[in-house]
Amino acid sequence: MKMVLAFSADGGISGDGIDDIAPFRIRGVFDTAANTASWTKSYVGMHSVEYRGLYDLRSICGNWTLGVFTGGFWIWPDGIAQGEQMEVELELPLEQLVPAK
Repeated sequence: MKMVLAFSADGGISGDGIDDIAPFRIRGVFDTAANTASWTKSYVGMHSVEYRGLYDLRSICGNWTLGVFTGGFWIWPDGIAQGEQMEVELELPLEQLVPAK
């Protein structure tokens, strides 16, 4: 499966992708206080799958549900973009960003 996810400042998750079943769209929410993510993967013109997972500062893993069926998942970034590296640097304590005197 390949997909692109966008995480907005208000906690929204959106994206799209394709897997061995069909193209799909993603819509969901990310809770920064609990480091949890939940979204619906909707196949175009077909069924939807619910995802719930935990963010470990690098990946999201959890369970998917489709009716009575369930299973595990683990997703991670394909590569780190320059913007993501800047966010990580900005989250460091100020002492780590300022050179020691």
